[in-house]
Parts: sequence; C-alpha cells; structure tokens
Amino acid sequence: MNAVRRFLVVGTSVFLVATSFVTSAAAAELDDVLTVARDSTYTASRIVVSAWGGQTQVSREFVEHADGMEIVRRDAKWSMAGNGKAVSMGDEPSGVTFLTVQRDISTSRYTIEEIAKANHMSRPCRIVEVTEGDTLRATLVVDDRSGALLIQEFYSGDGSLYRRTTLSDFRAYRTYEAPMDGANVPAEVVMREDSILLPDSIAGYQLVDAFSAPGGSEQGYYTDGLFRFSLFILGGHTVVSGFEDSTEFVSESGKYKMVPTAQVVRLHWRDGSNNFVLVGDLPPDHAAEVLGELPTPSAAGMWARWWHRLFG
Repeated sequence: MNAVRRFLVVGTSVFLVATSFVTSAAAAELDDVLTVARDSTYTASRIVVSAWGGQTQVSREFVEHADGMEIVRRDAKWSMAGNGKAVSMGDEPSGVTFLTVQRDISTSRYTIEEIAKANHMSRPCRIVEVTEGDTLRATLVVDDRSGALLIQEFYSGDGSLYRRTTLSDFRAYRTYEAPMDGANVPAEVVMREDSILLPDSIAGYQLVDAFSAPGGSEQGYYTDGLFRFSLFILGGHTVVSGFEDSTEFVSESGKYKMVPTAQVVRLHWRDGSNNFVLVGDLPPDHAAEVLGELPTPSAAGMWARWWHRLFG
C-alpha cells in the first residue's frame, strides 16, 4: 500500500491515529482537557459541519469512543482508529498500523479559559475558550462527568466558524459490540524512520513522526497542540488519486487542488519535482501559512507535462 493510499483506503481514520501520538509539554491545561476527552468512554451520534472555500460539508455518523480508540459507523460502513492503528471493517477489511514512539512537543501557542457553566442534554458542563493571542480558535462544551467534548467549534483567523462538531444521543460509559474485532483485521505495518525531506517545523507546527514509503516517499505528522495535519512528499511520477473533482484553494503562495470534507481538508500540488499532499483539520489561515513555508506550485511543471504529451 503506497503512501497516498494509506489515507484513501481508510478515509479520515488514519488521520485520527495521529491524535494518540502527541502530548503537549507547555500548554498543560489544554492538553489536560484534550487528554481526558481522548480517553473518555461514550457512544453518540456525531454531526460535523465544515465550511471551506464557500462549500459546506456535512457528515453524520455513529461513534463508540473508549480509551483513545474510536469505532465509527457511517452509511453502513465501519472503521476503527486509535492507539496507532486504523482499520476499515467490512467484506474486505484492511488497515494500517504505525509503529511509533510517543513524543512530547513544546508549545505555548494556545491559552485556555473557562468562561461559563452550562447544562447541555441535561448534563452539567463547562464552556471553555481556546485562544491564540487575541484570536479565538475554539469553543468547547465539556461534559463534567466524562470529560467528553459535546460541542466543538473551530474558528479561522478572521473570526469565522469553519467547523462544528456536535454529539447527540450521548451515552456516557456505554459501549456496544463492534461488527468484528479490529485487532484481528490484517494491517500493513509502517515503521517510524528518520526523515530526509520533511522539515522539523512548519509555521508553528512541529513534526511528531515520520514514515517512509517505497520510491523515497515520506509521510509526516505535524501538530501545534490543537490542530494537526499529515504531509506526504511523493515522487514526481506518483499518480495521486482522489482529486478528480477538486476545487481550488488560493493563497499568496499559489493555487492548490482542494477536496474539503467535514472532518479534514485535502490539498495537492506539484513543485516540478515532487507531488505534495496535505491532509489536516487546521484552520484555513493556518493552512495558508503552512503552504507558504513549503515548496510552491510550479507552472514549469505544467508546461513540462504538456511538452511531454505533445512531443514525448
């Protein structure tokens, strides 16, 4: 399974695996909230609504969450992610296991403040705000008893809401039997390796783990303690699928193929030598900053492809 197929086979599940890799050394209060939420136990219906580039994306799914693991049912399809493994469960189950060593990151990018007490779905909660300097980045409704995040709202740098996640039919400390045991699903094993191509940090995001693939390709996980993304650097001859119906993301550094989903955005471009794919939940303004520190899309690459088609 090549680097790009890793996330295409299991959708966004492979992206969720990255959440178990990271702890934040400096932003302790935020890390405490996110760690308790990650380890909470519940079942719920989850609705995610996102807005990217004027497009609205919506997903509805059943979620069973426990001890850093999550089982998701969406449109009669099941997947499982967490603790370094992501699998799709069905007629042809498959998965990916990442062998990695957890690594702390040091960040003081965000501050967190409790702004109110609330009652949501007849459950005592607290409302907290996460800010980056003077910029509001997230509002979280946290269940007092379980620590689960009942509502999550995330904001771009201009103050606009770009993603909202809501849990309904919430049942704390309740789980059900999955259609199959994810532990028995055959999975490709991916070993952690030192990176040659991936930068250690990009626009405030730190490299947490790096994995290699055949042909010199690399995949890296980045986080700033709240948001995260995967970056794939692939050979120039690699065929990248999944962007056939893409739209455009335009920033100061260039134009990129974009496929927004409810949970993440996918971006693809070429610099004339390599293919790049970014998959993440970061805000649009952060995405523009990250792209600005990476190799930019190359018009020369487009002319080279046309020349090859015309003259061989």
